[in-house]
Amino acid sequence: MIALSSQDVLELPVDELALHVLEDMARTNAWNSYNYCLSYTTDEKYRAMGTHPARAVAEAVQWLLSHGMLASKPGDSNPQSIFVTRRGHQAVEQGIETVRSVNRLQDNLHPLIEAKARRQFLIGEYENAIFVSMKAVEVRVRQLAGFGDDVFGTDLMTKAFRQGGPLADPAAPAGEVVGTMMLFQGTYAVLRNPSGHREVSFDDVTEASEAVMTASLLMRMLDKIERRLNP
Repeated sequence: MIALSSQDVLELPVDELALHVLEDMARTNAWNSYNYCLSYTTDEKYRAMGTHPARAVAEAVQWLLSHGMLASKPGDSNPQSIFVTRRGHQAVEQGIETVRSVNRLQDNLHPLIEAKARRQFLIGEYENAIFVSMKAVEVRVRQLAGFGDDVFGTDLMTKAFRQGGPLADPAAPAGEVVGTMMLFQGTYAVLRNPSGHREVSFDDVTEASEAVMTASLLMRMLDKIERRLNP
């Protein structure tokens, strides 16, 4: 059983509790989800708080099933028969921050970023995931602005988004136009330029996932610009 008090079981976020449960299941070769949850109703440490800790553990087990870290055991007719999946074993090794970062990118990425970066991120190539994300943004800015390949980098962002530029909103206040230009300039300079000139290590998986999400946000802004340009 997990080495947590009943109070901790009730207070931990479900994904963090789920990782404790998963680690315990992998360590003990737990195979039956019903029996596993039932043990938390009979254990002395948890029994004083009634069924509440067991329900929290059951929620964690369901979370693991829905995220592909547990699965029904093939060939076993018992509907509660489960095993820890390959993704589950990876999650135990990687820890909660990596799991959260990966989940952040599972469903919310802009399709053009997902096509370029998701696989790179999932195999741990964070620098490449950020690089290809920002490159995709650059390519789309160039296409929407109608520039050739000779215009690139922060110069591209300046010419595309400055006041009177092809992607600047003529109806927006001047400060908003400048702010949008600076957002694209700054993001490109910080996230794309360094990787283009030297090896950059992203040790913080949370930072890396949020960098990819920033590129996704820029793509969604470009969606709005494209709709404005092509009503």
